[in-house]
Amino acid sequence: MKFKYILSLIGMSSLIFFNSSCSKYLDLKPENSTYDEVFWKDGENVNRATLGAYALLRNSLRADRSYFIFGDIASGIVHPGADDWNMNDFSRSGGYKFSYAPYLEGSLWNWTRFYGVINQCNLIVEQAEAMDIKLFEGGEEEKKGYISNARFLRAYTYFYMQRVWGDVLLVKETFKDPQNIPDMTRTPEKETLAFCKEDLLYAIANLQQNSTKSFASKGAANALMAEVCAWEHDYVNAEKYANETLKLGYALEDVKDYRKIWQGNSKESIFELNMLYSESGNEFTEDFFSRFLSSASIPGKGSGSVWKIESEFLETEFDEPEARLDSMSMPFPDNAQVKTIRKYDHVVEYREGKYAVSNNLVLIRLADIILLRAEAYYKNGKAALALNDLNTIRKRAGLKEIQVSGEELFKEIFRERRRELIGEGVIQFDLIRMNMFEQLDEYSAYYSADRIANKGYYWPLDMRNLLPQNELLTQNPWWKNH
Repeated sequence: MKFKYILSLIGMSSLIFFNSSCSKYLDLKPENSTYDEVFWKDGENVNRATLGAYALLRNSLRADRSYFIFGDIASGIVHPGADDWNMNDFSRSGGYKFSYAPYLEGSLWNWTRFYGVINQCNLIVEQAEAMDIKLFEGGEEEKKGYISNARFLRAYTYFYMQRVWGDVLLVKETFKDPQNIPDMTRTPEKETLAFCKEDLLYAIANLQQNSTKSFASKGAANALMAEVCAWEHDYVNAEKYANETLKLGYALEDVKDYRKIWQGNSKESIFELNMLYSESGNEFTEDFFSRFLSSASIPGKGSGSVWKIESEFLETEFDEPEARLDSMSMPFPDNAQVKTIRKYDHVVEYREGKYAVSNNLVLIRLADIILLRAEAYYKNGKAALALNDLNTIRKRAGLKEIQVSGEELFKEIFRERRRELIGEGVIQFDLIRMNMFEQLDEYSAYYSADRIANKGYYWPLDMRNLLPQNELLTQNPWWKNH
């Protein structure tokens, strides 16, 4: 199935009609049977709705740069600049306190926008399933392709929310009347992830291995399934689905071409969201990736708005020369000892003095899955294979192979994930999944046994705004008193 770009994703605001009538805490629209009969008339409109779902996910992830706050700032290896004073408490210097977020409560404590994505996907699944295959130019294959994309996006969204806030509200279908949504208790993680895996099994069975990486594919569905299984510590299936992913033709970029990964559709990318600059659209944004870049990349950019690599992390984790560090970072213009991340440094001057950072947001890539497989191999008692995968990524980085075993091997896999995936919105989730808070001194001082037991690595919910709309909603345990 190929998506038909009759309209750019940039101009999707008129098509994301499902998100335009926000009401109550799930961000749903009232069902309009008359309108539905008009809209769900052919595959072309299902195509439009599916493009809208991708646009909704993209906008949800980049709200207030929350994608990088959740994954990188919260992990302590990236530090915000002086202009982002309201993020200091999230980082190591602030003690990883997620309960102080002035002006950012709407993006960091409120999950409503993600329910807009889920509702869009629910509508696509329900409406497309009810449509006759004759309404699709490509027949049953096209119909199942749209349903698979919606189910993949729904699984990704629920899994992402689960990793940020803990237990979610699992909504499996559209509500007839969003003005009267019943109060709901939070769904146990096991049930939510089982639902995600059902969606992914359908997607694996029905998606093709597309050449473009900005839509769901068989490889992306297998890779996401591997991540879900690893999160559950089901490492047998994590290994299985990682191996299925690696059969599908992906390849590591050479370290000299490292930054091509984020310029769109690289051979290493498995799933990405389009944010490349276009004169006719707005998939790109001027200020999402730019926080990682200094005036060396964007002329005239102030130093106070630049996020920097934590200095202690540089000293301890990059203690030997490597080509990867040179490719993915650069010295601060007026202080060579400070480094910024330059993975997203493809910059376009689209008007005099106006710059767009033209990169895609790569959500899953091959190096990530190879290291995830190393983690699974280790947990499955296959230390030699785990070490081999670890050294594969080290060699690409320009590092020597190492010989390490036992718990040190597992820790080294985590450290390599941090070195490889810094600035890609995933490290905090690695810390949670791999139970690293107590094992590394840099976190153990802030994450007590009590905080870990009460899941204080998840973000608090905005109970002031969410609770009045759902009286059964509960706060994450740690943040009730912190």
